[in-house]
Amino acid sequence: MKNLYVMAVMAMVFASSAKGQEQVGSFSLIPKIGVSIANVSGDKVVVGNVKELSMEGKYNARFIGGVEAEYQMLPTTSISLGVAYVQQGCRFSDLVIGETNDMLSEGLNKMRDKLDYIQCPLTVNQYVAEGLALKAGVQLGFLVKSNFSYSSTPITHYPDGRKEYGTTEKIDMDQKSVRRSMDISIPVGLSYEYLNVVLDARYHFGLTRLYKDDSWPSEKNKLFTFTVGYKFNL
Repeated sequence: MKNLYVMAVMAMVFASSAKGQEQVGSFSLIPKIGVSIANVSGDKVVVGNVKELSMEGKYNARFIGGVEAEYQMLPTTSISLGVAYVQQGCRFSDLVIGETNDMLSEGLNKMRDKLDYIQCPLTVNQYVAEGLALKAGVQLGFLVKSNFSYSSTPITHYPDGRKEYGTTEKIDMDQKSVRRSMDISIPVGLSYEYLNVVLDARYHFGLTRLYKDDSWPSEKNKLFTFTVGYKFNL
């Protein structure tokens, strides 16, 4: 009997703690800001069609900022609709191309594939403990900007081993015309609220190929987002 009593008390405590943050039928606004950790699957830089110089994209830290509106449907379940400006894309390692025995090569650095979106996530939030919610949903992204940029520096090699670096040129190529204007992804994650401060972490599974031409690389967005926001109860 004692064990049954303890289990009943624990169940009551858990049930009382696993409540939504607000009363059923209430609305909240959550402005948020944070960092996006982005990459692009299948994105490569290939120099001269040489396999050895083919490089995969790497994760890159960028910016996210926006606002979400939350509606409490049930004591432990709410639904959120948001809009955010999210900087995505990827970066590449520095690279030197050209034959040094020909006394001339080219250094490429600061290579970035930049994809900026207006993202509109719709998520269902399930509160599993006080302030702690698991979330999943669907997200539509609208492409705002797409650029591939890098810096190019000519390098002269001398027989005695010296190197002479020329003037660095910055290149910025607009790729918006060859990229799809809409991106669909599945965000999953969790959030924790304390004293109206909301910490949120999500991973976004990209579903849409980024190039309009299907014969081009089958790139898809890969994205982590980490934000901090403040909940205003309406």
